[in-house]
Amino acid sequence: MKVLHLCGKDFFGAGRAAYRLHKGLLHVGIGSKMWVGAKRTADDTVVDIHKGKAKKKLTKIYIKLEKLIIKSKAKGSREMFSLGYPAHSIRRKIETEKPDIVHLHWINRGYMNLNELKGIKIPVVITLHDMWWFTGGCHYDEGCGRYVNGCASCPILRKDGEYGLSFKQLSCKREILNNTSPITFIGLSTWMQDCVKQSLIGQDHKIKQIPNGIDVDIFAPMDKQACRNKLNLPNDKKLILFAAVDVLSETRKGYQYLSQALTMLKPEEYELVVIGEQSDANSISGLKTYFPGEINDDQLMIEYMSAVDVAVVPSLQENLSNLIMESLACATPVVAFKIGGNGDMIKHKVNGYLAKHKNIEDLTEGIEFCTKSENNILLSETARQTIVDNFDINEVSKKYIQLYQSLVE
Repeated sequence: MKVLHLCGKDFFGAGRAAYRLHKGLLHVGIGSKMWVGAKRTADDTVVDIHKGKAKKKLTKIYIKLEKLIIKSKAKGSREMFSLGYPAHSIRRKIETEKPDIVHLHWINRGYMNLNELKGIKIPVVITLHDMWWFTGGCHYDEGCGRYVNGCASCPILRKDGEYGLSFKQLSCKREILNNTSPITFIGLSTWMQDCVKQSLIGQDHKIKQIPNGIDVDIFAPMDKQACRNKLNLPNDKKLILFAAVDVLSETRKGYQYLSQALTMLKPEEYELVVIGEQSDANSISGLKTYFPGEINDDQLMIEYMSAVDVAVVPSLQENLSNLIMESLACATPVVAFKIGGNGDMIKHKVNGYLAKHKNIEDLTEGIEFCTKSENNILLSETARQTIVDNFDINEVSKKYIQLYQSLVE
């Protein structure tokens, strides 16, 4: 069986998850290939199909044109909003490859023109890394729920009427997907599965829930003190991990709530590690802070997650967070709001803490609960076991193989 994964990148959230599935399928003998538009791995089974200066330049032009279209029709957007065009044309390349399954992941930012799906005769699987596939263009809807009946007056756009850009985009997307070979949507979390089931687009297609997976042999706990010594982190402090890309520009990440929660902690007891952001500052909200920057090396990430006492993911909407999965796999308890797919992995006061939505005091209480020494030991043991039992990439790959086989047959 030949499976072709299409994803804009092989790094960051959706890219990392897609790459893990691709490797998991190869491990169990499936002929899997992954096509990206930006590549960081040294893996020959991952192909940058937009390689070369000309194509990279064209990608940047597509991104600028998309932003101009959104600005001209809706005065721009407050958060990420994607049209699915203009973008590269890759349909002929797909047809030449002749895969048995086309598996789509995150295809925005100039990677692939959505119109390319029209008329494809190969079974199509779409993993929902966010909400974009069934909305009028937003990646997370901020709870508006308009995708259920048909998008309009989108709160993400700066100016959008009842029959504005979001309405037109959802109608266009629905028409394209309904003229594509039978589509199966994959909800990574219970929450995402429920969202797509309720959506106008989801009503026309098959829906299944299969989570992301992780290699539990690679993501495993290391000795805490040894990791702290190697990373020049203190042994006499309770360390909090926070990781996010574009955390200040994307309000969904919830940094504003974490920063307020940190002011309620004792600086003589707690310090903070922030991954994904560079800064010359040496503190946040009164706590001494370490900024290792963006980390693309799994081993280094594992060392940081093993070194800290707790990870905090204060997102206001979240599907199935890689950081939560990775932290729990490394036996690090996680504090997050009780929203989205967080409850699929975090069991309240069992392997972490689910705080009340947007409740700063409860977020603080969660950090304190998870870092108490007697609690931390028990939470850590359960954290690791949760991932081993439910999110092992080998078991997740088998679920996808069963799905692929049913679609091909």
